[in-house]
Amino acid sequence: MKKTIHSVVVLMMMAAWPLLAQAQQLPDPHFENWSKEYNGEPQPTYWHGSNVTQVGLKFTFLYQKPGRTGHCLYVADREVGALGIVAVGPGYVTLGQPWQYLKGLSVRSATAGTEGGIAWKYRPDTMSVWIKRVGPETDKEDFHLLYYAWTGTAKSAAYKNKVGKPTATERVNEESDIRTKTDYNECGTDESVTQIAEGWYRARARYNEWTRIKVPIFYTNDGRPTMCNVIFSAGNYPAFRANDGLYDGNALYVDDVELIYSSKINKLLINGVEWKGFDSNTSKVQTYKLKGAADVKIEALRGVGSLTNIKGETAQFKGRRLDSQEMTIEAGEVNGKPWVITVKAEDGSSTHVYKLKIEN
Repeated sequence: MKKTIHSVVVLMMMAAWPLLAQAQQLPDPHFENWSKEYNGEPQPTYWHGSNVTQVGLKFTFLYQKPGRTGHCLYVADREVGALGIVAVGPGYVTLGQPWQYLKGLSVRSATAGTEGGIAWKYRPDTMSVWIKRVGPETDKEDFHLLYYAWTGTAKSAAYKNKVGKPTATERVNEESDIRTKTDYNECGTDESVTQIAEGWYRARARYNEWTRIKVPIFYTNDGRPTMCNVIFSAGNYPAFRANDGLYDGNALYVDDVELIYSSKINKLLINGVEWKGFDSNTSKVQTYKLKGAADVKIEALRGVGSLTNIKGETAQFKGRRLDSQEMTIEAGEVNGKPWVITVKAEDGSSTHVYKLKIEN
């Protein structure tokens, strides 16, 4: 009877793994659900394009295209306006809600951005995205692949407009009020949040064929987020708010997004000091020379790194410490039995075992 019960439990756990992995992925990552329409064009169920309605006219930035597998997203920068008052707007898609603001017909007041995202509690290590990037000026304008996560609610009442001055418009959880390390609101953030993570890739490049880009995700602290958002942009948004530097026709195809959860250690600390010689890729016994007291405290971090914004400023991400649900340590002895560290990916997809011989 005990054997039968044990077998049932094991089968139930095995059946749960696919559901767990699915729960830790973004909604519709292959872009096969299209249940909405804008200006006669199909629109995805869970994702939102930077489509613009202005003085009764509609301008479409997001389209359905044949993808690497099934359908894919297609966004492009394009010229918008009426009555001879025109400007190129950024083509992008997001899990949040794109917004635009224009007072009357004054292009000088124009500003735009992204609010919100989705409820989220997971901590991925990499965002994998398949893309194609085409257009007439791909060497003059960055495209962007962006993931960010936070906890709390941000609020502000003004954002930089096309001529670099404040435009008054109240927003909640606006992208530039969350990403204060890398794309801060230059008009000031009134109520701040705690940003947990960010993965940001940008390049001035052309990809005529489907290409897989892996975006590392960095962490600011040990906490868990309550929200996240993703932005895929054909041109200089985010980090180039409603300004010059957008090129009509620069386009981005996006398909098969995957969040990857790692079981490797990014940085290992022993008694609070980083072990520079630690190899995260080996299962062989590694030897550490202990300095000072014989007591041993082991900590492991993931998501350590830095990002440089378009203004040339560098933001440091100190990473997050692995908790007891991700890492277990079997204590060893100084000059004797090795320490054994077992690390599991947050979604259960992989495991790494490290063996450390500590000597003094």
